Amino acid sequence: MNLFKYISLIVLFFCQAHLRAQVEDSTMFDGYVVTAEIQPTKSSESVQNIRLISQKTIEKQGAVNLSDLLSKEMNIRVGNDNILGSSLSLQGISGQNIKILLDGVPLIGRENGNIDLSQINLSNIEKIEIIEGPLSVIYGTDALGGVINLISKKITLNKNSLVNAQSYYESIGHYNFGGGAIFKLNNVNITANLNRNFFAGYSPDNTRVMLWKPKQQVFGSFGIHSDVSKKIRVRFKTDVFSEKIENRGAPVINHLEAYAFDEYYLTNRSITSLDISYKQDVRTNWNVLSSFGFYQRDKITYRKNLVNLFSDVIPTQEANSSTSFLNFMSRGTYSKITSKVFNYQFGYDINVNSAFGTRIVSEKGKMNDFAVFSSFEYKPNKYFTLKPGIRATYNSIYPAPLVPSIQFQYSRFKNLTMKYSYGRGFRAPSLKELFLDFVDFNHNITGNENLKSEMSDNQNLTFKYKWKHKSKKVSFIDLAFFHNSIYNQIAIVAVSPIDLTYTYQNIDNFYSKGASLNVSSKIKDLRYTLGASYIGVYNNAFDVLNNNKFLYSPELRAQLSYSLKIKDHEPVSLSLFYKYNGVMNGFAFNETRDIVATKIAAFNILDVTANRTFWDKKLSLTFGVKNLLNITNVLATGNTSVHSGGSNSMPISVGRSLFVQLLLKI
Repeated sequence: MNLFKYISLIVLFFCQAHLRAQVEDSTMFDGYVVTAEIQPTKSSESVQNIRLISQKTIEKQGAVNLSDLLSKEMNIRVGNDNILGSSLSLQGISGQNIKILLDGVPLIGRENGNIDLSQINLSNIEKIEIIEGPLSVIYGTDALGGVINLISKKITLNKNSLVNAQSYYESIGHYNFGGGAIFKLNNVNITANLNRNFFAGYSPDNTRVMLWKPKQQVFGSFGIHSDVSKKIRVRFKTDVFSEKIENRGAPVINHLEAYAFDEYYLTNRSITSLDISYKQDVRTNWNVLSSFGFYQRDKITYRKNLVNLFSDVIPTQEANSSTSFLNFMSRGTYSKITSKVFNYQFGYDINVNSAFGTRIVSEKGKMNDFAVFSSFEYKPNKYFTLKPGIRATYNSIYPAPLVPSIQFQYSRFKNLTMKYSYGRGFRAPSLKELFLDFVDFNHNITGNENLKSEMSDNQNLTFKYKWKHKSKKVSFIDLAFFHNSIYNQIAIVAVSPIDLTYTYQNIDNFYSKGASLNVSSKIKDLRYTLGASYIGVYNNAFDVLNNNKFLYSPELRAQLSYSLKIKDHEPVSLSLFYKYNGVMNGFAFNETRDIVATKIAAFNILDVTANRTFWDKKLSLTFGVKNLLNITNVLATGNTSVHSGGSNSMPISVGRSLFVQLLLKI
């Protein structure tokens, strides 16, 4: 608590400095966004409250994957599982309710309800758009809690070819490298990229059984971009991913032999998409985005002879498994800008999902979703914007209600903009939650075909103050409030205390609410963004322990960047990225289906980096220290996760590390 108070004083100090600062006009806190928009719109002018993370910020952090980047973002908590990977919660909502998109295409392949953030590489990402709150009207199921849309780098060439390469080294055993090229043939641009990430694993006591598992990943992409005419644009893109995680077992040694059981987790994902846009005129646009996604995760168990190092597969169903998911998505929109007063958009959304494998009940892993939606923008004057929307859905398993939303923006007061949004959310249970049949040495989890669908209500209110100076310089202050309600929330619970059998159930209603404050500005060569938030969660199950109130957790965040000028050379950018995650209290079911209190201790994340470009900005060098405070594990009492083994600690990081990253464009 003393640390919280101390940093709060720092935040207040910078807020006062902000009010005195003479800062230059800059668009560093603004940019064009496309997520849930009728047309590309500046984030400051969007009715949605959209958070932008630029390519420059990604580069300054030395962030390799989405987990690295989001761990220091406001209202976001990132968790780690050394087998299932990294997960997140947004505004207190986690798991299946956060939709992650790559260029508008949903990523498939959730483990324990989460997309593994460490599997999302950032080497080819231009920017990331984050919207907090439900976007079920536009993006359908899984968007109850928010949407994160990763936008790939655009293919633009003024010459016939461009070659790029990157390498990354971190002292805890990370070795990454990759490269790509863009070629221009007439009016067709062709791009290809290939990256490999390797982590050697880590054990604090140098034993064979590693706390952080060895991992290697391969990322590849291929794309074709062509402006067929002045009106038609075609983009074809394929992204592929492969991962191998090695879970080495404890040695078994006797007078006859020495062996161990080793598990390998193999993941493969591919997404192929075709994006066709037809600009009928300056006010009318047609767009069709279609994709096919494939995800497969295999578990293979070997008995390894520690004398001759030969390995044999264990020939039992419990020791090996394979699960695959297929998704076909087609999404089309018709957008019309009729005037400065009225704009509208109509669209359709088709999702065909199937799952099969040793963990899915035979012949039951299918779910289809067909929807139409519309949204409108009404601007009677320059101060007020109203944007209602509605979605009608047919789900092959669950009846889906009409889902409405409404947002408005009001800026009648000088330099002050108010945004309000309400959204109704709907989520049908996933195929895993319905039909999973996962039984092995460590798990006994079955699906539940009697699950109810989740519904939600979300409200967000934001005040944005843009302070303009006489010298046309500008700063920003943002104050935001939110409230979420999720009904019939689905969770995994124990059903038998004897054989530790788990299943998915609708446990009860869930609520979260909170507020956040952000200050962004520039004082001479120092740019900074400071923030604080306070988030509370509540579940009806809390009443069982006579605790019928919200449980709150604070967060603090600071990002500072100082441009150190060097005579006759490119300046050096010195950056600091800090996040304080306060104590998180909650409740969970234990193995005997009793409700127990849980607590995750507070911890701090601090990275310090330096960045400089060379050779006419063709070469970029970033180096620094990650996890400067050397946080590895934090106390997590009452941890009853089926995947955690009842551990009383939660892994945060391997520890303090040095890193260096090189980016080259020729």
